[in-house]
Amino acid sequence: MRLFFEICRALSFGIIVGFLLGGFKSVIRRKSYTEEEIRYTKKLTAKAAGILKYITFFLLAMGLLWCSYFLILAVADPGQAEYADNMAELIVSVLTVISILFAFVEFLRRADDKDK
Repeated sequence: MRLFFEICRALSFGIIVGFLLGGFKSVIRRKSYTEEEIRYTKKLTAKAAGILKYITFFLLAMGLLWCSYFLILAVADPGQAEYADNMAELIVSVLTVISILFAFVEFLRRADDKDK
């Protein structure tokens, strides 16, 4: 577990440094894109958002199903209540991350739509 903690710490440091240097680079050097590149990127973002929306709703439906199962398991077998609670929390945590990712992509797509 200590090794996993060190890996996460090192990755966090790398992400922070990368964001800082990337932000600094974008302030220093502005790149201009052609209209064709902008159109292609918008199309690609729209396709990715559609696919991600489909996957997100599928996973949310599966999460609802399995969280309901673990709720009923905890009620039906009180000895399994802690296990059921932990599994439901794990499912909700994963679905939260997936929903945040979807919201981010949708935010980018809608920001592009406002520019039109």
